[in-house]
Amino acid sequence: MNPGTYACAGFEKSASCSGNSMASSPGIPISMARVGDKGTVVSISGREETKRFLAGLGFTPGTEVRAVSEASGNVILDVKGSKIAIDRKMASKILFCPES
Repeated sequence: MNPGTYACAGFEKSASCSGNSMASSPGIPISMARVGDKGTVVSISGREETKRFLAGLGFTPGTEVRAVSEASGNVILDVKGSKIAIDRKMASKILFCPES
């Protein structure tokens, strides 16, 4: 998937989402991001315990993230200047809107 082809319509400019009108979606799972893709977290899905865990790592709505690497089913993300490795299942709970 190329940057700019993600569907993230309907978000405020303040959430760093451009309001792309290609489709209406609450964001895409960051597990779908390619290495180097940057964007803004728009929401966290899953159980309350999962949301608290990810928030503790810095994944909160409005936070900028970047996909750094991918290896053995894990995704390494840069959030707030820290590199964090999480498995693909956990990464699929983080919905983000990529920069175009």
